[in-house]
Amino acid sequence: MEIGELLFIGFCSLAAINALFFAGYLWFRPDRNIYPSILLSLFLLITAYRITQMLLHDLQDDFDLSINLKTLFFFIPTFPLIGPFLYLYIKSISIKDFQFRIKQLLHLVPFLLVLIIDLLNRDNFPLSPDNRKFYITYCIEISVILIQFLIYIIISFGFSRKLLKRGIIEKFPKENTNPYQIRNIVIIISILWVIYVLYCMQTYFRVYLRTGIIEAFYYSLFSYWILYNELRGQKITSINNFITRYKSSGLTIEDAIRYKSALLDYMSRNELHKDHSITLGKLAKCLSITPHALSQVINEQLSSNFNDFINSYRVEEAKKMLADPERKNFTIASIAYDSGFNTLSAFNVAFKKFTGVTPSQFRLKDK
Repeated sequence: MEIGELLFIGFCSLAAINALFFAGYLWFRPDRNIYPSILLSLFLLITAYRITQMLLHDLQDDFDLSINLKTLFFFIPTFPLIGPFLYLYIKSISIKDFQFRIKQLLHLVPFLLVLIIDLLNRDNFPLSPDNRKFYITYCIEISVILIQFLIYIIISFGFSRKLLKRGIIEKFPKENTNPYQIRNIVIIISILWVIYVLYCMQTYFRVYLRTGIIEAFYYSLFSYWILYNELRGQKITSINNFITRYKSSGLTIEDAIRYKSALLDYMSRNELHKDHSITLGKLAKCLSITPHALSQVINEQLSSNFNDFINSYRVEEAKKMLADPERKNFTIASIAYDSGFNTLSAFNVAFKKFTGVTPSQFRLKDK
């Protein structure tokens, strides 16, 4: 076995282990939001399962493994699950009062049908040109899965577009997550559909395209992407987590509304967002409330988090500066600093998050 193959196996194996670890972490995290956590953990289990499948299927000859590939490869038809999981996941992280309904189990009907068909026909694998009847049946089956997956992608894109339009129009969107992040999730999962198209082409025309290696590599990248975002500051596990975070809080609705009014009034009068060192604790002290109460008010009353709340004011300030003719010679970096950002990169990320364009594009558009 060559060094490249060993590195690839190590890369994918670590990704599978990471996916399993994260699935367990999401499942047992005490303050999790149950529906997004369950859906994401199930998808991570699919990730680990598919990586393992592909590695053992494509590299079995190198290891001379005595594995019943019929059982391993066709035990769970995972592709009919990806579309429903994607759609339910983005809904669960973007709708504050999302509740699971029994009728949503209908999304699993295609998976159950494919599972039954595969179990009934498992003796016909691997595919053989001589078994023409089953070969045609299997081609029809994977075509239906391909169409089902595409339908969910289209629906998910439509849902993310609605959130994106609402997020641009409203200063504080009702959802507690970034609509651009939801759109990016849909795009990332959509690439799996392209990989499945290659798999179908391989089956239709009986050519070897190494789709297993491509799929294992992409699932591995997905696993590492989740780890990267989590290490950056719980970007994954904190999504829409405000539903359970303050479950035991003693803050009343009346107090929360009063604190919200005081907060917005204080921010408009004092331009505290221009303070580069502002923290949740400092702002809470200015309002004479506890940091925990302030965090709850920002999360529940404004559907935001502290960083996004402050950055929304900074971005509005930056938009005024970029549109100001007297500042047309100011650099983007100086405007970023004057509006309260510590770094240019943080400014660029926040500005695009709230406006959909970069600061440079905004300045050109305003001319």
